[in-house]
Amino acid sequence: MKQPTPTRDDPPVEPYEWRWVCLASVVALLVISIPYALAWGCQTPTRVFSGFNFLMDDAFSYLAKMRQGAEGAWLFHIAYTPEPHPGTLFFPFHLLLGKVAALLPGPENSLTTRMVWTYHAARMLFGLGLSLTTYRFLAEFTARVPVRRLAWLMVVCGGGLGWLLVALGQSDWLGSTPLDFYLPEGFAFLTLYAFPHIALAQSLLLGGILFLLRAWGVSPTSDIRGSSRAPRITFHVSRSTFHAATAGVCWFAMGFIVPFYVAVAWAVTGAAWLALTLREHRLLWREGLMATAAALIPAPVVAYSAWVFTTDPVYATWAAQNRISSPHPLHYLAAYGVPLTLAAFAVRDAWRDEGPTWLALAWVGVAPLLVYLPFNLQRRMVEGVQVPLSLLAAAGAVRLWRAGQRWLVVTLLALMIPTYLVFLAGSSAWMLTRPPLVFRDAGEVAALDWLAGQVRPDDVVLAAYETGNYLPARVGARAFLGHGLETVDAAEKEALVARFFDATTDDAWRQRLLARYGVDVVFWGPAERALGTFDPRTAPYLRQVYAGQGYEIFEVER
Repeated sequence: MKQPTPTRDDPPVEPYEWRWVCLASVVALLVISIPYALAWGCQTPTRVFSGFNFLMDDAFSYLAKMRQGAEGAWLFHIAYTPEPHPGTLFFPFHLLLGKVAALLPGPENSLTTRMVWTYHAARMLFGLGLSLTTYRFLAEFTARVPVRRLAWLMVVCGGGLGWLLVALGQSDWLGSTPLDFYLPEGFAFLTLYAFPHIALAQSLLLGGILFLLRAWGVSPTSDIRGSSRAPRITFHVSRSTFHAATAGVCWFAMGFIVPFYVAVAWAVTGAAWLALTLREHRLLWREGLMATAAALIPAPVVAYSAWVFTTDPVYATWAAQNRISSPHPLHYLAAYGVPLTLAAFAVRDAWRDEGPTWLALAWVGVAPLLVYLPFNLQRRMVEGVQVPLSLLAAAGAVRLWRAGQRWLVVTLLALMIPTYLVFLAGSSAWMLTRPPLVFRDAGEVAALDWLAGQVRPDDVVLAAYETGNYLPARVGARAFLGHGLETVDAAEKEALVARFFDATTDDAWRQRLLARYGVDVVFWGPAERALGTFDPRTAPYLRQVYAGQGYEIFEVER
C-alpha cells in the first residue's frame, strides 16, 4: 500500500474523481430506491402504500417522531406507551424533519404524505452526503484512484455471505438472521435504503476522524507536514486545537442523532492513538491531549443520555427492553470474512505505509471488542467499520491483481455482490404482492385520518399491536401498545389488549384497565376483531364516534 504522500497543494480528490463519485452515488441511490417506486406504483384505491417496507416497527416510529415535530414539539415524548414521562432532547433529527414537512404546501390532511416524502428526500440527500464523505475519507489514506473507487464500491454495494446462508436454507443459522440483511450499521447499502439519520451520523463520525488526523498532524492535508515516522517538532497550537475541537463538534452533533455512536468514536480514537504510539515507540502526549479534547466535547451528550435512561422509570424500562445483542461470532465471519481475506494481503503494507493507514488497522482491530462489550446494543457498535475494512480489502485486491492472482480477486469480489442483489430483487418482488402492514387498508387510513382531527397529543388509544404501531405515525396521539421496545412492558400490554377484546372478559376488568392507563379511545378494526369476539358497541362505557369501511372508533366515557 506504499504510495507518495501528496503535498499540501495537491487536492486530495481531483475534480474528475468527484464527478465520478457523484454520478455513481446518484445511480446507486436511484437503483436502491426501485422497491419504493414499485410500491407506490402498486397502490390501489383500497390498498395504500405506507411509505416504508423495511423494519416496519422502527420505520413507523420514526414517522411518529416526525409528527411530533410537525405538530410543534421541540422535546421528544414516547408515542407508544401510556405512562406519563418527561420530554427529552432525543431524536432532534426526526423532530426537525417533521417541522420541514409541516412547512411544505398541502392540505392539512396530507401531513402524513408530506412527512413520508420528506423522509425519503432526506434519505436521498444524506445518503448522497454519506457516499461523498466515504470517498473523501478513503482518499485520506490512499492516493491510488483504483483503490479508492474499489473500496467505495465495496462500501456502497458490498455484502457478506448472507445470501449463501439463505440459499442453503440457513436463514436462521445459529439462531440469527444473516447480518447483511438487516444491520444498517454494518452495511452501508441498508443505511442508504432506509435510514437518513444513520447516514448523517456516520458522515459526522468519519468527518470527525478526518479532523482528528489533522489535529495530530498525520493527515496528508495537515498543516503540520511530515510522515508519521518523522519527528514533528513544529506545532501550531491554534490550528491543531481548532481541528481537534472540530472533530469533537462533529461527534457532539453525531451524539444528538445516535448517542452511543460516541462510544465508537472514542474507541477508534483510543485504538488509533495506541497504534500511532506503537509505531513511534514513545508516548505521544500531544496527540493524547488532542484526542482527549476531542473526546470530551461530546461527553455531555453521553452523560445526558445515561442520566435519562437510568433515572426516569419509563426510559429505564425502554433501555431494559432494548437489547440488541451480538449473534454468534461466526455470523460476523460470514458477514465480513470475504473482505477480511482480501485485507489480510494489505496488512503489512498498511502498517509500514508513511500515511495514516494504520488507523484503518486500528479500527478493524478494535471492532471485535466493541461488538461483545457488556452493553445492551452490542451489534450496533459495528458502526462504520465497513469503511476501513473495505479500504484494506481494496488495497489487498489490487495487490493480488498486480501479482497475477486475478481469478482469486474476481471470485472473492463476486461473493460480496449477491446479498445486495437478493435484497433488492426480493424487496421488489415482495412489493408486487402488496403485503399487509406495508400496504394499509384504505378504510383504516380513513379512520385514522378522521381520528387525527379529534385527538390531543396526550390522548391514549387502545388497539391491537399492528394498528398501534402505525397509529402514532398518522395520528397525533399515543398508542397503548405499538412498539416492542418503546412500549413499557410491551409483552404484558399485548396480553392485556388480547384480554380486553376477549368476549369472556368481565366488563368491570375492562373499565379498570381503561381507567388505570387513562385510555381515551378504543379502535376496533380487523386486527382487533382477530383478537376476540368482544363487541365494543355493547359496552355502555364506550361511545361510538366513527364507523366506516369495517373500522369503528369509540370514546371512553368516564
